[in-house]
Amino acid sequence: MLLFLGAIWGGAYLFMRVAAPQVGPLWTAEIRIALAALILLAVTGPRTWRTLRARALPLAAVGLAFSAIPFSLISFASLTLPVGLGALLNAATPIFTALVAAAFIGHRLTARTLVGMAVGVVAVLVLVGWSPLPLGPSTLIAVGAALSAAFSYAVGGTLVRRFLPGVSGTEIATGQLTTGAIILLPFAILSGAPGSVGVDAIAALVGLATVSTALAWPLFFRVSGRTTPTVASTVTFIVPAFGILWGAIALGEPVGLELIAGFSLVMVSLALVLQVPLRMPVGLWARLPHPVRWATAPRATT
Repeated sequence: MLLFLGAIWGGAYLFMRVAAPQVGPLWTAEIRIALAALILLAVTGPRTWRTLRARALPLAAVGLAFSAIPFSLISFASLTLPVGLGALLNAATPIFTALVAAAFIGHRLTARTLVGMAVGVVAVLVLVGWSPLPLGPSTLIAVGAALSAAFSYAVGGTLVRRFLPGVSGTEIATGQLTTGAIILLPFAILSGAPGSVGVDAIAALVGLATVSTALAWPLFFRVSGRTTPTVASTVTFIVPAFGILWGAIALGEPVGLELIAGFSLVMVSLALVLQVPLRMPVGLWARLPHPVRWATAPRATT
């Protein structure tokens, strides 16, 4: 399920890269959120309406931070940034989550987390500074938008933990998408009419709303319920890889050394920030050939 989530969330960056230049960033985000909300409301029924009435304000705050703001910012960034670069920058979400949790929930920042954050900063510098894109205002604004979206996701996740304990994942997903669509609609209208839409943009919007949003969010919460938060959050390791893959296959985007180096640094940063254990599983260790086990075994202490 984590691999499937990584594939469809990586595909979201491809869909936005195709749809946003034709439809417009705000309308791309609004259509994505509204259509996904309608699908989930049809599935969840009266149960979600009861939750919406009882917790309208917290769900509105989560919908703003988890949907309306980040989806708009990523759609805007996709006007300039390639699919792979946009997905890699959004992998900064766990780094911002650690900062927000330390500031508002009192989580302690360990030395390992701080080192991971430093590596993440270096990764962003490598990705932006080494990118073939011209390092002008438009590129820097797009990078800022992508990183701001990651920060907004971090705030949204913290709000869920703080104000929506005990609410099921499907109800949170449906409620925050519904409120996010309502909040974003006036801004989309003020941005002007959507641009001319081609068949490719329509297909991208449908895939974005149905697969990458309506299906993805409940599935992610199901994964979270079956395992630990750390294991569930490792989907952030998988999304950038699929983002780079889909961009190369569908749009012919080059996979240069800057993406490989940036991806490697992002993976190291995430492993440190998410406190991923770096020990080899016991079963795998037992299956290694004896010379390998002997060569890598820790020396005895005296």
